[in-house]
Amino acid sequence: MRLCFAAVCLLAAFLSACSIPTIPADVALDSQFRRSHADFEKLRQMIDEDNLVGRVHAEYADPRLPEARLAEYRKLMANNHIKRLWGNGRSKPFELIVGATGWLAQGEYKGYAYDPSGPQQMADSLDTSCFQIHEATKTHRYCSAVRSLGDGWWLLRYEYR
Repeated sequence: MRLCFAAVCLLAAFLSACSIPTIPADVALDSQFRRSHADFEKLRQMIDEDNLVGRVHAEYADPRLPEARLAEYRKLMANNHIKRLWGNGRSKPFELIVGATGWLAQGEYKGYAYDPSGPQQMADSLDTSCFQIHEATKTHRYCSAVRSLGDGWWLLRYEYR
């Protein structure tokens, strides 16, 4: 009986220590963007200067950048809770992912995008599934939506199922 109780307590302690990834609310992302707009513009400028093509994570980077420059990207990303940067080259749209759940082929992602050419699908709020926003059929495996932050910046949400 004591062994069973100890096992249950150990399991409860383990589960309470695990953090479940969450998708941040629009208001939190909007506040972070407004508070740190200069950092976001600095990232945009760096991506253009470096003609950055590829991903940068805290522990991984596939572009060829000098270590000092990579550290500068990672510092700006960490200061703004950005988990992943995905650049597409000079003067091209890019994304900055802040929150994610699930796996690559099935999950939700939310963050920021820079694309001065404009969005494909606008939404008033990204706090609900974009599958609900656009009433996607069951055959669709992917959806995305954006909300304008101004000057080519967007809140971004996309999902895979």
